[in-house]
Amino acid sequence: MCFVLPAQAQAPETEALEEFASPGVRGMGKSRGVVISYDRLPNFDIDSESDDPRVGNGQGHIKRHNQFMVRAFAPILNKPQTKLIVGVNYELEEFNFEGLSESSYDLYRYLEDKNLKSLGLQVAYLHSLNERNFYLVRVKGELNGDYTHDNINITDYLKTTIDLAYGWKKSPDYSIGVGLQWGYTFGRQRVYPGILYNRTFNDNWGVESIFPANLRVRYNANEKTLFYAGYRLEGASYNLYVDEPPLSEFKDLELRRTDIKGLLRMEREIYDFLWFAVEGGFRQYYRHRLFDEVGSRDELIRNDLAGTGYVGVELFLVPPRRFTEKNR
Repeated sequence: MCFVLPAQAQAPETEALEEFASPGVRGMGKSRGVVISYDRLPNFDIDSESDDPRVGNGQGHIKRHNQFMVRAFAPILNKPQTKLIVGVNYELEEFNFEGLSESSYDLYRYLEDKNLKSLGLQVAYLHSLNERNFYLVRVKGELNGDYTHDNINITDYLKTTIDLAYGWKKSPDYSIGVGLQWGYTFGRQRVYPGILYNRTFNDNWGVESIFPANLRVRYNANEKTLFYAGYRLEGASYNLYVDEPPLSEFKDLELRRTDIKGLLRMEREIYDFLWFAVEGGFRQYYRHRLFDEVGSRDELIRNDLAGTGYVGVELFLVPPRRFTEKNR
């Protein structure tokens, strides 16, 4: 769940926080315009079970699970009281299995080197009612699945997420809020509640959280280096159109996953507007299922993926310091 605006949520100290409320607090990282990231999860086992005799059970070993992401955000309206942000994203993930052959489990052979893509557009609207109260509306549409440029059909792959939130700015160092998301954090589209809690305790320590989706303890070593420790829930839903039996006997398959990552993260300025981040930790899948129809509750295949460590790197652009200093 996301209550905060991707490009403006960090509430830079340049804004007069005593005049208009916002979700961010002092000490949070800078707002981001463009983000490029890559995660790798190596060497873990997978066990699959199905009650359908045509599909059967399987076991395998995944050498690599790669995740790549590019996001860009731009303010269409950027006034002290009202902000309208437009964002685009392109994400993909792929599985590389060990020792596949013609007799290997059908799902594994299909997923091998298959790019599961997500191409999205979002619009977020943040409005401050006064110096204490604010609300956020975000609408996001994504094309999620195994499509290529030759077979893409918007109606077949479109997934929609809506966020609504209302919050209170207690002080420049303390912000809370409540909200709802209609989305895919736990795989299947449904309504999920959330509680925003952002608080800076002193010059070095703070907490950033949208519970239960994520929580991070922040340590500000200095203005150019930040450290985090916490967890993050991640979920996805992909529509699959398989052309080989036995999976091709099911017209509209849907792969849903939910996992939790315990993480350690460092963010560091490279040069003024350019930052990088390194993140690592342990990922445990909560649920990984293939369904016989999009939106169905009937599980065709239940996958059990072993927990594994992961590492990620990220580059992102932030507003140049000379730009923000003009607004002081």
